Amino acid sequence: MPSEAGYLRWDAVLRWEERWALFALAALAPLAAQLRSNYWRAALGDARAVAYDLDMMGAGVSPVARGTVRQGGKEELRASVLKTYLLRLRTEKGERAVLQLLATAGIDPSAVDNETGWVSRLAARRALRAIAEQLGREAIRVRGDWATHPEALGVLVRMLRCSERPTDAYQYLAQNAREATRVGTWEIEDPAEKRKGGGYVGSVRMTYRSLGGAGADDSAERSDSEGEELLCDARAAELASIPRIWGLGDAEITHESCLTRGAESCVYDVRWTTSRSREGLLVGALGAATACGGMVAIAGGVLPGAVAGALGAVLGGGAGFMWDRSREDRTSRTFERNRIAALERGLELRGEMGATPGDLAGTVLGGKYRIGRKIGSGGIGVVYAAEHVTLGHEVAVKVLRGAAARDGGEIARLRREAYIQVHVEHPNVVRVLDLDQMADGSIYVIMERLLGRSLADKLARDGILAPGYAVPIFIDVCRALHAAHKKGVVHRDLKPGNIFLCEDGLAKVLDFGMSKLATAESLTQAGYTLGTPEYMAPEQCIGAQVEARTDIYALGVMMYEALTGELPIIAQHRRDLLDLHQRQIPIPMRQRRPDLPIPEALDQAIIKCLKKRLNERPKSAAELEQLLASVPVERLPKSYPPGMNRRAQSNASRYDDTVAVPGARVPAPEPDR
Repeated sequence: MPSEAGYLRWDAVLRWEERWALFALAALAPLAAQLRSNYWRAALGDARAVAYDLDMMGAGVSPVARGTVRQGGKEELRASVLKTYLLRLRTEKGERAVLQLLATAGIDPSAVDNETGWVSRLAARRALRAIAEQLGREAIRVRGDWATHPEALGVLVRMLRCSERPTDAYQYLAQNAREATRVGTWEIEDPAEKRKGGGYVGSVRMTYRSLGGAGADDSAERSDSEGEELLCDARAAELASIPRIWGLGDAEITHESCLTRGAESCVYDVRWTTSRSREGLLVGALGAATACGGMVAIAGGVLPGAVAGALGAVLGGGAGFMWDRSREDRTSRTFERNRIAALERGLELRGEMGATPGDLAGTVLGGKYRIGRKIGSGGIGVVYAAEHVTLGHEVAVKVLRGAAARDGGEIARLRREAYIQVHVEHPNVVRVLDLDQMADGSIYVIMERLLGRSLADKLARDGILAPGYAVPIFIDVCRALHAAHKKGVVHRDLKPGNIFLCEDGLAKVLDFGMSKLATAESLTQAGYTLGTPEYMAPEQCIGAQVEARTDIYALGVMMYEALTGELPIIAQHRRDLLDLHQRQIPIPMRQRRPDLPIPEALDQAIIKCLKKRLNERPKSAAELEQLLASVPVERLPKSYPPGMNRRAQSNASRYDDTVAVPGARVPAPEPDR
């Protein structure tokens, strides 16, 4: 009998109609197998599809895989319930072992690639049973370091966006259970954190209830007690692994009642311990006091020993306090690293890095704009020169891609912000004339055509700017930002590629169409923020709320780079750079480049922009403009003589991406618009 018929019960005599139906299923099984093979050849490529077919035949599973999630199939559990185990299996046993396991369970191979997908409860049970056979039952109960593997964090973006400590994460899980399961609910009781022994012990009581009513085969599924126990172990492992995100150990789980033992729900008592925040201070003070006081007392008497003990306690306590602080910082950095990894993984799964739109040169867009040559490109889109077919005036057309072309929320946000941008009327802001959508979903923006070159192009070709030339440019940027901030628009991707130096000497800020509208938060998906890593403010690096002073930080980075040729924060890798922006203090420009005539007032103004705390930066772009205007430009050089070191050393940290914690590409030098 075909495996698809294995769901039917044979505890009664079938009617002749049912027998004919089963015969038809058996006859159609080979055709279904061929259709499935063709589907995966198209989706995954011939090599992986052939491997998948061979693995299915070798495992003795019908190619019409049971429990597979496809259009119209069951979507009951997030694939994240399996992801950590599949990652470990892939590392220890190889890709082929994963394919064989998925074939046995009847799960599409894409489940190992996208943890935000869905699988049926039946398929998850099969997969967990196979994983237990391969890795052992204990591997189901303990996820270990695999819980924070970057490829397993994509489903945690929203949770980490609003969680400051493990208790918040458990509360989020209970309040948003539908994000992880459609066959059960979570409830939380007694969340608490209590001081114990100089540290804190957190505890929650989590209750999982099955919704039931999964379908006609629900009673058959519930009879699979082993599979339900494995699912229960997987739920407990998820609860235990949450503190790992903060760099803590696994939580202790006490399983008070279980569905498999006839209870109405699974109840988990969860306890975890944070670092003992005063342990180092106490141990250091006590140890140093005992050692110093004891040795001096033996040699010189009780009174000198007491004095030495007191001094030793002070010194030891100070050393212990510093050790405690370093441990707390380490825990905080672990959480931020995991949050950034989750944001990057979420970006990858959303497909932000889509393919560049096809070449539109020679076409007529929207029946109005004849597309000419390409004049710029980047990770968010391509910029073309164009001409209005009726009026004859030149414009620039930017065709967007990625989330802007596929995500309904992004499209709504961009339309609303572009509408606001039309009303930001200022000579230092590029004008947006129109915004529309092509038939394939790509968004395009019509802007005024500018003649000149970008600041990025000038820095790449001519090197650093002399202060007398740079300060007026920076003042123009401040004026543009002030005009936008008054409308509630935060640029959040300010960089040299988005500053255009016109031939008439005016500087204009570009790409406000990509900005964040402060009053339209509901249109922005939580956990994502646009920006280029080198220019991102600390709050932007962790996906927190951005505001006007976020742009001021980016402008500070850009001014620092334009005047010295070097970035204030340098790292080898993107993740390190995002981390350093939150804690590394930049070296003043006059120390970094003592060979350059940079005024102290200008140096101080720019360093103030780079403060980590929002309230320590200039309060507004208008205040920064006043600081820059107070610099005596008339006595500053407007250009450097030949032979001066005008170029910076090559920075290994240079990325070509703007990220949504990651996001657009740093545009290639744009000639004219």
